[in-house]
Amino acid sequence: MWQRGWDNVGFSAKVIGVRYRRSVHDCMSKLSRAGLSMAVLHLVILGYTVAQIIGSTTPAWPSYWTTFLALDFPVSLTVIPLAWIFPASPSGPLADFANFWWPLAIHGLLGTAWWYIVGTAIGDRLSRFRARGRAEGE
Repeated sequence: MWQRGWDNVGFSAKVIGVRYRRSVHDCMSKLSRAGLSMAVLHLVILGYTVAQIIGSTTPAWPSYWTTFLALDFPVSLTVIPLAWIFPASPSGPLADFANFWWPLAIHGLLGTAWWYIVGTAIGDRLSRFRARGRAEGE
């Protein structure tokens, strides 16, 4: 009796596992596409911001990073302390670690990874929503 009960559970788990593996495999391509598209969009905005900073002639060039305070919210918390402690370098952004290179590294690496995760989560939600709509329509 004990063995037979586990055999039934094992069989049903195998059937469910095969279906689950198929659905996860189908969703993974959609998830990675959504994550990559969000990460690429983030890199485009970052590139535009860096171009504005490098092309700026005003001494208030660190203010261009304020866009990323809201855009990369949890990540931007690691940038704020250095930006408030150190003033902008008078020789320009390329010579300023605390106000240019540090935010560029943080937003470029961690911010892009954050938006890949956010895009993946959004893609997952959308694929589950679409699958639920298809299941209800049948």
